Amino acid sequence: MLSLSIIIMTNCRIILVVVFFLFLGKLVSQTDREVKKIHFVLHSYNPSIHISNYENALTNYGQLDQFRFYNKRRIVRFRNANVSVELYSAKELLDLYAKQISEFTIKDGQNYSEVEFALTENQDNIKPYFKKR
Repeated sequence: MLSLSIIIMTNCRIILVVVFFLFLGKLVSQTDREVKKIHFVLHSYNPSIHISNYENALTNYGQLDQFRFYNKRRIVRFRNANVSVELYSAKELLDLYAKQISEFTIKDGQNYSEVEFALTENQDNIKPYFKKR
């Protein structure tokens, strides 16, 4: 009878250890997924501006690679606002996150248009405005 209770207690400990490690593994994998991959830096020159509106709009736009330089960062200003965005270079994103370089990335020596961004009316996206040369 005593040996049976020892076997049951040992099995319970093993089950608890297994459950603990399963829980720990799930927690670690969830934390890994929540790591935010930064592709740009916002600069605000006015403390009263809600920078989160710009961050959300840029994230929602999802087509920033067409404005991104291959080897260096690019700063794009927002119209009628004291805000600019500094786009990481395609090479930086490759090195940091193994993000493939888009075919739309502006390569060294390639002609490109100057651009400004503006928030859409509902402030959930951006609209690019190309400057005439």
